[in-house]
Amino acid sequence: MIILRSSPPSPFGRQVKIAANILGLYDQLQIENANTTDAEDSLRQQNPLGKIPVLITANGKILYDSRVCIEYLDFISEYQIIPEGEARFDVLTL
Repeated sequence: MIILRSSPPSPFGRQVKIAANILGLYDQLQIENANTTDAEDSLRQQNPLGKIPVLITANGKILYDSRVCIEYLDFISEYQIIPEGEARFDVLTL
């Protein structure tokens, strides 16, 4: 199971959820709410910046920043939303 630490109003967490859905991985996500204003939330141990989203892979690796989370999901999926070659940069710019 892949854990996504985010909060419902986060546009960056929403990007990761949309990417997971397109890539056919949404059902593998366990979404956990994170409170960036709560010093007791374990978020700060997972991301020293205290920001969301944070993706915890099935093997426990912690990734943060929505672009990195989406790249990882793209990497593990049988589908791709981020192409190779020159077209890659157009997609990443979007």
